[in-house]
Amino acid sequence: MNGPIMELEAISYRYSDRTLALNHVTLKIERGRKIALLGNNGAGKSTLLLHLNAILKPTSGQILFKGERITYKRIEKQKLRQHVGIVFQDPDSQLFSSSVYEDIKFGPRNLGLSPEKVEDAVEHAMALTETLSLKEKPPHFLSLGQKKRVAIAGVLAMNPEIIILDEPTAGLDPYYSKKIINVLGAMQNEDRTIIISTHDVNLAYEWADEVWIMSDGKVIASGCPTIVFQDEAILQKGHLEKPWILDVFKSIKGQIIHEAYPRSRRELLMSIKDFDRVLG
Repeated sequence: MNGPIMELEAISYRYSDRTLALNHVTLKIERGRKIALLGNNGAGKSTLLLHLNAILKPTSGQILFKGERITYKRIEKQKLRQHVGIVFQDPDSQLFSSSVYEDIKFGPRNLGLSPEKVEDAVEHAMALTETLSLKEKPPHFLSLGQKKRVAIAGVLAMNPEIIILDEPTAGLDPYYSKKIINVLGAMQNEDRTIIISTHDVNLAYEWADEVWIMSDGKVIASGCPTIVFQDEAILQKGHLEKPWILDVFKSIKGQIIHEAYPRSRRELLMSIKDFDRVLG
């Protein structure tokens, strides 16, 4: 299908206390993208994410899914949530069954799939999230990192076209953070868009195809990480630091514009070797 999978057209949202959480946000979400949403606390990130699968309804503006305006009828919202899955920051808000297997099975079973297809969906989701060994364990006995992967598997098993993750690495040590990042890489493909909210500029810079920066309910910048993260004014307004890889590379290269900025530690080390070779 041509065109964006989802479009937000000047959406605004006010909470019951009249707080303006979103202020005329306009965005296009393309199929197959890896998108990182950043901003300080209170910028509107979580509120924006809750609009993407119709948990919240805009006060003004409209959202289109595959070119069709979302009307927020009950059946329509249920259908949308089959295509747009959300993994909350606190996995305990999503895990409620007696075993990991039963928890992951809940979503695809409710889609009305045959028992065989449910089993296939669960096995595939557990394989991608490395949770097969946890299959029979009660979710409340798991570590935070394990719970997060099980929560992701529960959404992934429904095979949505957009998966949203609110702070997927929050509260995790480096070991489990790396496991979550590996899961994100495993489940993204040309037909599935992954959107994460994060405070980690280094994760966003290395992982994302596209970043959105929010401040005071507005998206103040969106685009390629290597471009957005070089805008000092945007970083200051969004209360963000420059990613360390970009910072180190710029200090080595001075003001020389390089054709391809390194996006990972490995690419940075290769750039340093190339630079040393030129000097030598």
